[in-house]
Amino acid sequence: MRFTRTMTAALAAVAVSGLLVAGALAASSRGSNDHQMNGMTMTTKATAMTAADLRVTLDNLFGEHAVLAMNATNAGVTGSKSFPAAAKALDDNSVALSRAIASVYGAKAGKAFLNGKYMWRDHIKFFVDYTVATAKKNKAGQTRAVNDLKQYTVTFGNFLAGATGLPKLAVRNDLLGHVLELKSQLDDYAAGNYTKAASDYHAAYNHMFMTGDLVAGAIAKQKGLK
Repeated sequence: MRFTRTMTAALAAVAVSGLLVAGALAASSRGSNDHQMNGMTMTTKATAMTAADLRVTLDNLFGEHAVLAMNATNAGVTGSKSFPAAAKALDDNSVALSRAIASVYGAKAGKAFLNGKYMWRDHIKFFVDYTVATAKKNKAGQTRAVNDLKQYTVTFGNFLAGATGLPKLAVRNDLLGHVLELKSQLDDYAAGNYTKAASDYHAAYNHMFMTGDLVAGAIAKQKGLK
């Protein structure tokens, strides 16, 4: 079904999207660049990325993706005309994310990230399943999707922990919290409880700053950033 294919693309950017910036760590310092301005040559030097720079960048990216994900699922469950634009924004980032992960952790890791069982593309399908089941008021379908998403948090959490060096349980719990927050927000929005949905939206957005701090700290430690 066309809706399902488009929703699948849209949800590709829910969870560890902050790693997009990690590719910058491969070349954390740059050479000089000359620029012409009013006949004068200006030489600028980029400074090495600091741990604080990384944290701010990841926090912003995670927060942005939480917002885009909730916008997309809200639009998808109601059939809003805004859905294609939200899907496009998330899909563009998803493509960049998979390439960034491959550039930092290798092609094999990039492939596993996208195509492994209970990994990224499976998790997208599970969110699609949940959104469709919610729209149809299919409780059994919702339960199956939630169970699949919980398994994703374990499998993908192990993968992310292995890449970053974070404790597996900490990563799994963080992913589970994020998944359940998005679920709650969509549930309330679909039920027309917009006041509660707005509160859920705010909480899910703020959670991603904790996720950004968690991942940024691990990467900074790996790369020796100060």
